Amino acid sequence: MNREMEPHIRAIYSEWNSKNLGGVLAAFEALGPGGFTVEYVGSEPIEGTAAVQEMWETYGPSCTTELVHLLVNGNEAAALVHNIIAGETGQTVLPSIETYHTDRDSLRVRYFHRDPAK
Repeated sequence: MNREMEPHIRAIYSEWNSKNLGGVLAAFEALGPGGFTVEYVGSEPIEGTAAVQEMWETYGPSCTTELVHLLVNGNEAAALVHNIIAGETGQTVLPSIETYHTDRDSLRVRYFHRDPAK
């Protein structure tokens, strides 16, 4: 399936920052209408909607994102993202590299990140 990835990827981050879980999920589903997986590199891939909902429950109230750089080449993309976690003593910025790969109507997302507790 040939589709423009960039606007949907940008929508993931803007909808996250707008606190709109439905918009986040819609952007992922636009990239992978046949389904998607999320892999925290070093762990097994998990079903995408469940992964995003868990992310939302854990980080939605306290995290915003800054899309620092996005590269799209064909059916693949890589994003450098700053995850900004609000805490009692200020903000912590956790960088992550996030990749997107579409194949027909499915999407594979991989996150290279550091756990904020470490």
